[in-house]
Amino acid sequence: MNVFEFLRKNRENIFLITIIGFLAGIFLGFGGYIRYSSIVDTAATVNGVKISKSRFEKIVNQYIENYRNQGHEITQEVIKSIKQQVLRDLIQEEVFWQEAKKYGIFVTNQEVYYDIMSIPAFQKDGHFDRETYYRTLILRLKTTPKEFEESRKKRIAMFKLRNFIISAVKLSEQEVENYFTTKKPKTEEEKQKLYNELLQEKQVAVLEEWYKQLNNNLKIKINLKDL
Repeated sequence: MNVFEFLRKNRENIFLITIIGFLAGIFLGFGGYIRYSSIVDTAATVNGVKISKSRFEKIVNQYIENYRNQGHEITQEVIKSIKQQVLRDLIQEEVFWQEAKKYGIFVTNQEVYYDIMSIPAFQKDGHFDRETYYRTLILRLKTTPKEFEESRKKRIAMFKLRNFIISAVKLSEQEVENYFTTKKPKTEEEKQKLYNELLQEKQVAVLEEWYKQLNNNLKIKINLKDL
């Protein structure tokens, strides 16, 4: 398994695959950003909001340790790839957290609680175990409950924001009729499958357009070298 496969298997997919191009743009010149500003304990800023360098390094070290434990060689190329991916993830998290708040989307403590309870790594005999939770955070993830729960809150907000946006996407009768004419479904089951397929395509298109508009207004400063 190469480092790219490792990263894909060890990170949560928050949005549809379309977001990958949007985030990759951060390193390709899209959006408004400045690189290599020198700010203590700041890996990057998103619209003026700081992303902690200490948190960035903590997550990078965690990925490197996991990758090494799987028997893989740690090269400079691997480290660079991990750093880029972690930074993209943290920027993604902050960008959509800010957008969620603009849309009035909030996450309650109860939602975070139930989300954490559902994570297998924090369970014992199929049930959430507080001691396992704290031990995993401190010894394995090298983080605090406050940091972890804040991160989960932001991720839940991302799901809510995505669902809010695509919930407004509807198909007109003409769109469905034209699609059926092209695909020629023979059964009701095929019609339903094609309907869902067309709806998903339209949802992706709406998300892509929204990402583009969002990207045009981003102000990102990256304060890390050698990425």
